[in-house]
Amino acid sequence: MEYSADAENKAISSSQFAADSSNAQKQFNDEFGLPPVTNKVENMQHSNAERRDQKATQTATTGCCNSTSSTLSNIELVQNCIAQNINKNPIIIDTDSDIDDLWAILYLMNGPTIDILAVTTVGDGYSAPLYSASNVISMLGLVGCTDGVAVGSGLSTPSLPNGFILSSAILGGIDTYLSSPSCLNQSVNIYLQPSPFDSVELIVYALKYSQQPVDVLALGPFTNIAAAIVRDRSIIPKIGTLYVSDVLAVQRVDDSGIKKLVAIPSTVQKQLPTNISQVNMKLKQLNITLSPFIYGLITSLAKCTNQSESTIYWWDNSAAQLMVQLQNNVTNGFCTAFQNVESLYILSADADQLFGQGLTDFQNTRPNTNGLSNYTICAQTNSDTFLTEFLTKISSDKFYSCEKTYANRFDLKLQSCMSMYGLD
Repeated sequence: MEYSADAENKAISSSQFAADSSNAQKQFNDEFGLPPVTNKVENMQHSNAERRDQKATQTATTGCCNSTSSTLSNIELVQNCIAQNINKNPIIIDTDSDIDDLWAILYLMNGPTIDILAVTTVGDGYSAPLYSASNVISMLGLVGCTDGVAVGSGLSTPSLPNGFILSSAILGGIDTYLSSPSCLNQSVNIYLQPSPFDSVELIVYALKYSQQPVDVLALGPFTNIAAAIVRDRSIIPKIGTLYVSDVLAVQRVDDSGIKKLVAIPSTVQKQLPTNISQVNMKLKQLNITLSPFIYGLITSLAKCTNQSESTIYWWDNSAAQLMVQLQNNVTNGFCTAFQNVESLYILSADADQLFGQGLTDFQNTRPNTNGLSNYTICAQTNSDTFLTEFLTKISSDKFYSCEKTYANRFDLKLQSCMSMYGLD
């Protein structure tokens, strides 16, 4: 344990003052025949020592920390208490809970190299606020991961461009996709609860208290991520790579100083159609049998939202698979070509994915444009490789990111450890 010279001198002075005060009080009492008094300073020192011993005993009993609190910062204390698995890639999934987002979450749940710290939801994207968190929680319950992943309820800022109205048939079909008798007709557990932290808190705390940089997969509007950055800019260096599928509020995030930005544009995602005949052929080829629920989950979007199958693509789960490919340096992954570009995202009613439009080639068309961000984008895909990887993963029931013990879930351990050190 180290002390500065000033701190040591102050400690000596304080002790000397206490001793002098005690002697003076004794002399005064003897001179005037007063009864002796309790040495309050000494008692207070004993009391403080007892409290320190008690705290040390509690800390040792929990086994949460390897060092004493006097040599570690509050952040390090909480990190040691959480005991995060540093052999996996920690991620946060920020989502508006569209059905393709559920596909992405299911895929990542079965990734052995992935540690999902949190799923943070936002309303008023491609799901209504009432359904954004509950549909993720319900889906996890239906695949056997009840209470196993932290799911936060987030902001409900209108996200679609002015003048654009999402069809009520599409939005209603998404909101009730899991439980509607005309769709998957599943009985969901209405008593499952979201995280005690809201989405913005989860993003801030997960980044702040993670022992290593955290990759963020943005599958919807960026309002939660932007709000987290505004609340605490110290989290920016803890973002490893930001992976982008849909884009909105992205300019604030672009300009925040995040070092690595990766995107798969919707024009490239259209190389990956959700052709049910192709799915069935690939399942047969791979000798895979999906559970009825999971098969319905990935094949019913067109039917349940009154859309043509030709308009449905493997949107956000392709962004999830791109993240895994790059995290693990997979050389034969589904994305077969990459480009490094400078881009500026703007909002427009006819924009890609209805959220935003990426503009590139500024070097030639607008050489003096400011506010550009450097992106690595997937420029070419192999749909057969993509589908093989996707179906193989979602057919598994490993659920590596699903905690088997409720109290060990990242957000609950975080809450407990923060409370232990008086940080709640």
